[in-house]
Amino acid sequence: MKKVIYLLAVIAVFSACTKDPGTGGAGTISGTILKEYRVVLTNPATAIYTVPAADVEVYIVYGEHVSPDDKVMSDYNGNYEFRNLRKGNYTVYTYSRDTLGQTPPTSDPMKMVVLKEVELTDNEDHAVVSDLTIYDTP
Repeated sequence: MKKVIYLLAVIAVFSACTKDPGTGGAGTISGTILKEYRVVLTNPATAIYTVPAADVEVYIVYGEHVSPDDKVMSDYNGNYEFRNLRKGNYTVYTYSRDTLGQTPPTSDPMKMVVLKEVELTDNEDHAVVSDLTIYDTP
């Protein structure tokens, strides 16, 4: 009987060690933020140039969490990186000016979300996110 209890205790301990997405691994998620300038914000045909977006806040959400778990700033070339992540699903996002013209009058027109879903398949995985493009007028 003691062996059965011991075996159940060992199984419970190892099943409780399942790690959710978050910090504690050796994985990284990196990418680049670009800023596209348009003459008319809601018209893609009026784009005049695109540059790396320096000093932009980039957020990450671990797994199914509701609010951001961490934040970094893009560097002078628009690059960012989140380090020491475990395997799992993540959401990386930033904010842009509203290009759809759908922001309600009571909302902040600078708060259109631009996001990507990312999966790290092991604790040492490195994922490069395709470019996140934000928009502005000159």
